Amino acid sequence: MIAGRAGIVTGASRGLGRATALVLAARGADVVACARDEAALAQTASLANGLPGRVITQRCDVTVEGDVVAAVRRCERDLGPLRYVVANAGHQVERRLHETTNDDWAAVEAVNARGVFWCAKHSIEAMLEHGLGGSIVVVASAVSLTADPNLAAYTSSKHAALGIVRTIAADRGYAAVGIRANAVCPGDMETPMVRQYLDSHDDPERARREIESAYPVERIAAPEEVAAVIAFLVSDDASFMTGAPVPVDGGILSTLYTHA
Repeated sequence: MIAGRAGIVTGASRGLGRATALVLAARGADVVACARDEAALAQTASLANGLPGRVITQRCDVTVEGDVVAAVRRCERDLGPLRYVVANAGHQVERRLHETTNDDWAAVEAVNARGVFWCAKHSIEAMLEHGLGGSIVVVASAVSLTADPNLAAYTSSKHAALGIVRTIAADRGYAAVGIRANAVCPGDMETPMVRQYLDSHDDPERARREIESAYPVERIAAPEEVAAVIAFLVSDDASFMTGAPVPVDGGILSTLYTHA
């Protein structure tokens, strides 16, 4: 059950964040859709017209702690007690470790690790105050459970995100009041981030075919497929799940190697 519950989705201006906001609203949840791009956020809200749940927008840069605090306050002021947060905002730099600059590392960590920390910290403070429990869902990655040598900073930051989830789940004080935390670990999806990665290749279609061939299902995911799993983790149907990394990866983590 998630109908009538209020919460926050970061990175909701496009891709998985937008799909998650719409899936939650379709199931009756109220959503503060957060991102830096206010025009794109307005499109997310427009797409939610007519859905059972309300979608309101809030400009939020997760690398700015005050923005995260403001998003939590907006939820509680305009929609009701914060019952869930989906920490989805992400940043990726494609470089091997020795090629990664300090600025690369800092930019990725600021969004994927520190931003997740602030989303969790300030959401937990609100959940502890109202005592109704809540669900924290972090969008981690398949590389939270393995590694990509060409995504050194991203891989490291997504391992950190999973560590935050497990730390929350291990805290008996949080568990006692019904606060849960889980991580969704997607593979590649049809998102702007993946399309940007493909477009960086000389032959984007060939790059797509190579990526898709690595998956046993021989395709990448639609964002809505991952959003449905996030909605499950937000809901009471997942009431005994906490601290779990949940792969939504088309089977890629099940393979030692693949060949065409």
